[in-house]
Amino acid sequence: MANVKQLKHLEHLEDEMLNYGVDGCMAAVSFLKELRKMMGHQESSGFMQTKWDGAPSVICGTDPATGQFFVGTKSVFNKTEPKICYTEEYVDGYYSGDLAEKLKFSLRYFSQLGIKGVIQGDLLFTSDIKRETINGEQLYTFRPNTITYGIPVSHDIGKKAGRAKIGVVFHTHYTGDELATMQARAGADVNGSQDVLVVKNDTPMDRVGFSRQEMSKFDNYISKIERMCQICGDFLDELVGASGSTGDAKFHISTYLKQFFNNEIKNARSIGNIDEALYDLANFYHAKMSKELAKIKTAANLTKKRNLVYQSENYLVDNVYKFKAMLTLYKELQAVKQMVIDKLDHLEEFRTFVQTDKGYKVTTPEGYVLHKDGDMIKFVNRLEFAYNNFTLQKQWR
Repeated sequence: MANVKQLKHLEHLEDEMLNYGVDGCMAAVSFLKELRKMMGHQESSGFMQTKWDGAPSVICGTDPATGQFFVGTKSVFNKTEPKICYTEEYVDGYYSGDLAEKLKFSLRYFSQLGIKGVIQGDLLFTSDIKRETINGEQLYTFRPNTITYGIPVSHDIGKKAGRAKIGVVFHTHYTGDELATMQARAGADVNGSQDVLVVKNDTPMDRVGFSRQEMSKFDNYISKIERMCQICGDFLDELVGASGSTGDAKFHISTYLKQFFNNEIKNARSIGNIDEALYDLANFYHAKMSKELAKIKTAANLTKKRNLVYQSENYLVDNVYKFKAMLTLYKELQAVKQMVIDKLDHLEEFRTFVQTDKGYKVTTPEGYVLHKDGDMIKFVNRLEFAYNNFTLQKQWR
């Protein structure tokens, strides 16, 4: 479901049912079953990577068309006018400001690593790394995006960070004969140097597992979610078919489901009481439609669109129990996902903070990416990280 040609966007586990209906829901179950093998230390084809909140995302390597080393952002994959930077002059031609300086650092130091093919990574720091005391601990800190990362100065990684000119997490490699059509594949086996700190992001699943009681609880979640996928399947497909950003679909409530869930996160709310969540959904849709209707100039078109909104509100009323089942399924997927995240967060060696007007506040890592048979899905504590991401001022815009 979340199979990607080029790594531009990953989906949350619980959103796949909103993207693909019953197929997306069953794909989420398949991911959970694979994860169950991994947590139980059974043979598995899947693997987990830690997701880093780095910026910018840098594509680099050898251009198959020219044989030259290059750097760039995701726009190197553009079919028309790709922004491929072979020299600093190319960087200045395409970019400006802080982003241009970051890309020049990348070009200068990544070209020394002997990179084979084309890879992608998240930049962690250049000259902006600092040494600070936080909660009584001496740390090297850097804030590439929303999260501030810290590593003890005495740690082996901290010693390397103190010497390095640039830090990066390489997480993806690409296959293919031309940039515009390359396929993303998980993993990038690149070693660092004295100037380049390369942080490895493979999550050591052999160091984590469920107790017998936890495994039983996890199994119950999977069984329950699988049954709910079957019960909600036709309705999920109906919602996907009715959604869209143009025409009449723009006025259907199904189009606003993902926006509603994101809005709940922005307001630091999780799906708790299902009746209250349904009420909030109805109000969210009403507010959205009020803004859309206010844009319409002609009386005839306004009458038509008001009728569409009226039909959609009736659709919610007529299918109230189906909507409640869908919200319950979404809630269950979030709960089982968080159960996994809570286990994985204890593995991290880096300290993670968000910067507030009162100083640093401890937070959790961004999340994790589960790979299975070429598909990828992300496990992110959205109420923690995504809330911070939505609400805190970010260094990169």
